[in-house]
Amino acid sequence: MPRLGADVWSQGFDAVPGANFTTARALTLLNTNVAWWCETGSDLFSTLMISAAEKEGMDTSLFQRRSEHRIRVSAAFSMAEDRGFISRFDGPETLPSAEVLERLRPRILLVQGLTCRNELPTLFAFARSLGIYCCFDCQHVDESLEEANLPAILENTDCFLLNDTEAARLTGHGNLKALATIGRFTPLTVLKCGAKGAALFKRGAEVIERPAPKVDVVDTTGAGDSFNAGFIYGLVRGWPLENVLDAAVQCGSAAVTAHGGKALPGEEELLRRLQNAGK
Repeated sequence: MPRLGADVWSQGFDAVPGANFTTARALTLLNTNVAWWCETGSDLFSTLMISAAEKEGMDTSLFQRRSEHRIRVSAAFSMAEDRGFISRFDGPETLPSAEVLERLRPRILLVQGLTCRNELPTLFAFARSLGIYCCFDCQHVDESLEEANLPAILENTDCFLLNDTEAARLTGHGNLKALATIGRFTPLTVLKCGAKGAALFKRGAEVIERPAPKVDVVDTTGAGDSFNAGFIYGLVRGWPLENVLDAAVQCGSAAVTAHGGKALPGEEELLRRLQNAGK
C-alpha cells in the first residue's frame, strides 16, 4: 500500500480513462446507442480522455467542453482481490437539464455516483415522467441509508446498483438482508459481489443470484463500471432480469482480466460467453 516517506515500486503503471468512460466505452463496444454527458476542461486529463473517446468512436456530442480545468483523476492501487483510490475532483459538475432529457428521450438514464446529489430526485422524477428508465449507481458514500437525501433519490429511481461493500456501509447488513433493506426504497436493487457474482432483488419477488465465472484476475479497477454496461445492454434488449444479470456478470468478469478495463467484450464476444455458459 502507499506509505509516507517511501517509494512503492509496482509491476505496472498506466494512465487510462476510467469510471464513466469505461461504461460508455463498454456500451459502445456492445453496439448500444449511448451518449455520455460529462464535464471536460482544458487540463491534461480531460485532453487525454477526449482523445481516447474519439479514438474509440464514442459519441462525444454531450461533452460539456469548458476552457478551464475540470480535473477528475484517481490514482488506483490495484491488487488481485481488490483496489483502492486516491482521487481529486476540481470544478463543479452538472447534470443534463430537463430540456435536454425531453429533447433526447433516452430509453435509459444511468447516473453513476452522487453527482449533484441534491438535484437527483427531481431529475429522476422528471425523467420517469417521460417514460425514461432511471438507473443509479452508488459509488462511494460515507452515509447510512437513512441520512442526507439518499431515500429521496432511491424512491425516484427504477434501479439501484451497488457493490457489497457499499451495501454494508449503507445498511449495516450483509448481502441478502442489505438487498431487502434497500428494496424498501426502490423497485429493483442489484448487488455486485465481485468474485462471488451478483444478486438482484425485485420488490415483491424472490432474489436472483448468479455466480461469476472463474477468470485470471489482473486488475479489478472498472469491473463495476463494466458490470453496469452489461446490465444496461440486457435491459435495452428487453431480456428477462435473470439474463440481464448474466450479461452484467460476464462483462464485469471480462474487465478484470486486463489492466484498466482494456478487456471489455464486444457484442459478439458477450453473446458467445453467455452461450458457452448456457445462458
